[in-house]
Parts: sequence; structure tokens; C-alpha cells
Amino acid sequence: MMAAAGVATSVAIAQKPQPATTAPDARWVQAQAKVDDAESRIQGDQAMDAAVAAAVIGAVATEFGERKVEVTLDDVAVAPASIRDRTVSGEGRLRIGGDPEWIAFQFEVLYDTTNASAGVPALRLGDAHPGTDTIPLESPLAAELDARVNAELSSEFASQQVELVTTRVTAAEAGSRFLRIEATGTAEFAGEGTTPAQVRALYDRTADEWVRVRYELGTTSNWADEADTAVAIR
Repeated sequence: MMAAAGVATSVAIAQKPQPATTAPDARWVQAQAKVDDAESRIQGDQAMDAAVAAAVIGAVATEFGERKVEVTLDDVAVAPASIRDRTVSGEGRLRIGGDPEWIAFQFEVLYDTTNASAGVPALRLGDAHPGTDTIPLESPLAAELDARVNAELSSEFASQQVELVTTRVTAAEAGSRFLRIEATGTAEFAGEGTTPAQVRALYDRTADEWVRVRYELGTTSNWADEADTAVAIR
């Protein structure tokens, strides 16, 4: 496991300590405290990077069913979420199983500073701003995506008749193996109106299977990459 992220430090210059027979120099005591604070911050950053990397590895291993996952964190941003929690987001690269290719990804996760632990991260594979291709709505891939989302909608709203009506589907490469699929449309509830729908999915072209299919309903999206910009960046 690798976790690489820039850490800003500052070092205070202090005079050499006086012999024990003389009174301690106040400037030395103050400078020593600053060095300790800097070291504490570095250790805290390292603990956070390790916890975040471990959380990403665990999430990827669970989702892809792979026991071997390598992760490197390239850019990490931190924003306060509460007195003890921090929202950690950024970009990195991961390698799954025996694949030789490193795949770019973006992440967001809640970090507990008291317990030095990270929650379950939200992940998106592929470049942050990839080129996209429009997928025809009548294509087999779009039809299969509709069928999967409709099955999940029927399960969630078992007492209501609901159907996804897709208006646009796009695909972006996430490495050479995966396709990141996004779709927009409306969920139509029989006799109760419609609501906007967004779908995000990941398709494995090598295994010819869907890794994940997720949707959100309503005008407010909670997708990880649409979070507010962090106020502190490392």
C-alpha cells in the first residue's frame, strides 16, 4: 500500500540549549514546542493518509471481489465537518488484481480525528474530467442499464408503480478495462407525477458485467464529486 500526499511543515530556528547549571533560555523552550507541533501535524497527516488509503483499498476489494488492491493518493484536500471529523477528498490511482494498469480515481470520505479512522469512501474511477461519448438510447448497453435501474426502483417502491424514462446516456473510459456510465431522465410514478433521476454506473468490459449501478431521485444530488471545495489543501 502506498499513500503519497504533500505535507507542509515549518521549522523554527532555536539557540543551542544552555548547560544544566544555567537557567533555560525561554526562546529555546518556545522553539522546541513549535517543532513538536510540526511533528505532531506530520504524524497526524500520515495517520490520516494511511486510514484513507486503507478505506479505499477495503471499498475497492469488496466491490470488485479482489484480494489484491494497490492504492496511491496523489492529491488530498481536507475540510472540517465537525469538531472531531474532517471531510477528506482528492485524487489517486489504483491497481486491481494482476492488472498492469493504474486507474485514476476520485474519492471523498469522512475521517475521525479522535480515533484516526476513516468511514466508507465514495469513489469514482477514471479521470476527473474525462472525454465522454453519447450512448444511443436504443443500444443494448442503455437498455440493460434501464432494466437494472427499473428493477431496483421496483424493489425500493414495492407499493408503487414506477418506471425510469432515460433521456441521455454517456460513457467515459476509466482505464482500458472499465466504462463509467452516467444517465439522466425522470422517474415516473403512476398517478403521482415525476421526479428527476440521475444514474451512475461502472461497467467492466473485460468481464462483460456491471460492477455497480446507483441512482438518485430529486433535484438535489449528493454525488461525492459535487461537494463544496475544501478550505484546506495538502
